[in-house]
Amino acid sequence: MRLVYVSPGPLDAKAVEGLSEFAATWQGEVVALAPDSGVASPDGVRVVTGPAPSAASVRALAPDVVLALHRPEFAWLTEVAPTVFTAEFDRRIRTDQQRVTAGGAVDRARIALGQVRRERRYRAMAAAAAGLQCNGHAAWDAYAGLNRSSLPFRDHRIRRADLALARRRSTWNGDRPLRVAFSGRITAVKGPATVLDVAARLPEVQFVLLGDGDQRTALESSAPGNVRFAGFLPFRDWTAFMRDEVDVALLPYPQGDPSCTYYEALGCGVPVVGVRNTTWSRLADEEGLGWAERDAHALAARLRRLRPADLDAVRTRALEALTPFEEVAAQRVAHLAAAARGGR
Repeated sequence: MRLVYVSPGPLDAKAVEGLSEFAATWQGEVVALAPDSGVASPDGVRVVTGPAPSAASVRALAPDVVLALHRPEFAWLTEVAPTVFTAEFDRRIRTDQQRVTAGGAVDRARIALGQVRRERRYRAMAAAAAGLQCNGHAAWDAYAGLNRSSLPFRDHRIRRADLALARRRSTWNGDRPLRVAFSGRITAVKGPATVLDVAARLPEVQFVLLGDGDQRTALESSAPGNVRFAGFLPFRDWTAFMRDEVDVALLPYPQGDPSCTYYEALGCGVPVVGVRNTTWSRLADEEGLGWAERDAHALAARLRRLRPADLDAVRTRALEALTPFEEVAAQRVAHLAAAARGGR
């Protein structure tokens, strides 16, 4: 059987790792169709490059099943081959993402109305697909019921070996300053300025920001003395840093997309404190994977009253609950294989 992944852009490091893991268990050939090869070619995957994917270029690969993101520009794929869409966002999340650049009330209203109209296309795509893979609560609640073959999963890159290492790390015991890390793009949609606001309220706590982006220079110049900027780390260096140097992850992402950083921090044995949004509120409140607060004042208050027992309880719960990357990939591959068999 042939699995064809249709990429909306160049393959990044995360896509390369995911496709390589798919290829390890897929019974047949895995092909990635991408505008260009990106950072590298995945192990065991044939990469086909060219202009934007088209019906002709997909048909030429003779796929048994296609995997693509749940985006309107890929709606035509269901007419070409059995297609499984990966859904990550619901209408509320998409609206919030676009409103970041809104110019005022009229622009925000226009965005909201546009998303209402586009929602019909998203729902039709979910219903027409050979299968639907839903990353997180929001996508599952919005679209899983529309498709006869829906699979829930959580997207991350934490392997069995990472979980084993995380179980061996010790929990902060209060005998030194608490070490708190933000990780993500240093840009407005990720809320790094909130971290500096929290840090100014907690001079006794050490903060580090991991990542890079358009706000880094401005924020670095105004950061209080208990904050440092460590820049971008490759993922394997990042996991080692989180295990060895971080007690709590502060992820005040204002938008509710199902960021893999939540799961990847937890998979390093690092409890998470974040702001209330579509994704994190449910993970914190319903699954007990950390704490969700309203604003910088509440985030600082939460960090101030955390005790070792609180961190240890969340850490234990998260490491028991997280499905390792290898198993998540195998479940998704089995779902794709079933869609391929059904399509024939």
